[in-house]
Amino acid sequence: MLKDIVIAEQPVCACVPRDFPLTLRCRAQGSSPLYYQWFLHSESFCKEIPGANQPDLHIVTQQTQLYICRVNDQHHHFAFSHWVKVKVLKDITKDYVLPGWEGDPVFITYPNPAHLTSQQPVQFQCCAIGIPAPKYQWYLNGQCLPHRRGRKMQIKAVKPKDCGSYLCCATNAKGERWSEPVELTLEHSPTRQKDIFFAVGKVALIIGNNCYLKHPNLLAPVVDVYELSNFLEKLEFCVISLVDLTHSEMLIAVNKFLQFLDNGVYGLFYYAGHGYERSGRNYMVPIDAPQPYRPENCISVQKILQKMQERRTALNVVLLDTCRKWYNADCALSKVNPLKPFGNTVYGYATCENAEAYEVQDGDSSSGIFMTYLKKHILEEKKVTHMLEDVLEDIGRDPLITGKQVMEIKHTLTESRALTDRICSPQSERLNRKAWDKENELPKQILLFSCGVEVELSFQSVFSNLIHIFARLIQTPSYLTDIRTILYICSDFAELSIPNTCRLGHEDSLLAMGSEGEGADCMLRLPDLQKCQNDIFIKLDLQCTNMGTGVCLQESLEHRIPKPWVARLFSQKDFSLDSAAGSSDDSRSRQRLQSSTNSHTLGHAGGISLGAQSKSSSEPEEHDEGDIFAAK
Repeated sequence: MLKDIVIAEQPVCACVPRDFPLTLRCRAQGSSPLYYQWFLHSESFCKEIPGANQPDLHIVTQQTQLYICRVNDQHHHFAFSHWVKVKVLKDITKDYVLPGWEGDPVFITYPNPAHLTSQQPVQFQCCAIGIPAPKYQWYLNGQCLPHRRGRKMQIKAVKPKDCGSYLCCATNAKGERWSEPVELTLEHSPTRQKDIFFAVGKVALIIGNNCYLKHPNLLAPVVDVYELSNFLEKLEFCVISLVDLTHSEMLIAVNKFLQFLDNGVYGLFYYAGHGYERSGRNYMVPIDAPQPYRPENCISVQKILQKMQERRTALNVVLLDTCRKWYNADCALSKVNPLKPFGNTVYGYATCENAEAYEVQDGDSSSGIFMTYLKKHILEEKKVTHMLEDVLEDIGRDPLITGKQVMEIKHTLTESRALTDRICSPQSERLNRKAWDKENELPKQILLFSCGVEVELSFQSVFSNLIHIFARLIQTPSYLTDIRTILYICSDFAELSIPNTCRLGHEDSLLAMGSEGEGADCMLRLPDLQKCQNDIFIKLDLQCTNMGTGVCLQESLEHRIPKPWVARLFSQKDFSLDSAAGSSDDSRSRQRLQSSTNSHTLGHAGGISLGAQSKSSSEPEEHDEGDIFAAK
């Protein structure tokens, strides 16, 4: 039994706007009924707050005050909470914060850049509201300054070594926010270098729609997504790679992607599949789009970019490997909402306006023309627009598509930001690459059969929503022969199946040739993991023959795979189906044609030859785009 009173929950400091409704909480434990009384510090003495005798103190903030809570019982035992400071920013009101604000840091003022002469003093300062009150940490050129932990950072006499890019991180128990980077430069400084940029974190959403239920299948998107994912991981991106998504799944994926974006983050969105352009807007076609698809069956890329900008990211890159041709000239054009004038956006089109994007087939491999050249330059340490210009020039020199496909770049990038920029340390916890990879990792497992056979299970995450499982014999008793293993699913996995013969095509065989698949005795493919509702149970059957007796033996072992990360990510379906974009069925994303050369084949995915008259199979309706992406 408790004899002394113990404060179980201390009130927390806060920094809030004026007129903000705030609740201070104090919880205590004791052996008898407890009584609470709140006090505030007024001038030089402690003043009891009349009527404040509950564990929760509800106030409407007017000025900065110190508060404390006393807890006592009937035996004259008592305890005091910590003093807490409620800082009130009188220059802003409660209307500054959005409805539903839960106390995560929000910057009110940002530091300003400075251009000085040597030995001059300088002071950077910023301010953020938050519950609890945020703590601050300053960084120079991405490196933590251990002793700079206040709202203000002062340098008494600026030296060349102090020059560079500064930013501040405000954190509390609810999250973290990063200020905009500001530059400190010196006049006539011989050591002055070019601007150094860095990211708070990097995250990419890559979608490739290959296997359509009611439209011609494509060949290249699955390979392009696989290759781009590998390159972006080398650039320290946290990658969400998904193939063959339905309309609702694409909306969920975009929403989850947007939730990872934040101030100072680099965001990259890539899509390959059927699509089209209309009045400056680009639309993506999900795999479950009906025949013919209607306006509500497609998704606007510009809407995604608009939401990306609202997250105040440091860099937004959108890469579209899809057609930009509109076949129904009689349809009324939709209004284009202008994007905000933020200088942080790069738009890379695989082809120019009113043209197709092509894929090239070389033997058993297929790849988009755009990706063929993008992967040659994506690791270059140069401004992202300059890197894309190199891709554009290479595509323009390719005789296979001369006069058919020309890349186009649009951007508002005012800073020399590159995909190779370093990530500021420490990273945002949600975008920490080590934690991200660990979340997606499935460690190898050893299964031991009673007959003495040992089998190693290894896992290859081909995409975020597709895993290959390999079984390899690592130990076999000498008296056994004709040993065979079979992997199959024993749990109810029906929800993960969308019948389509393309799903077991030769592209999967190419992707299965990773290091994990070398020497494997059998393989199991788990697609559409975003649909998974529970843990996955697989079985490994072993068949062999005892050489001494000639008896055939058969054993089975079951193995549980925890619910995949991507399935947990998709569990909360916070999306709206009010998306827009209409098209006739003849709007194709990639075209295929026969080249005059023998080494490569360019292909038309929809079965329409060049020069053929395209006919609209439906009259697309105009559809008003609502707020379809519920990013948090």
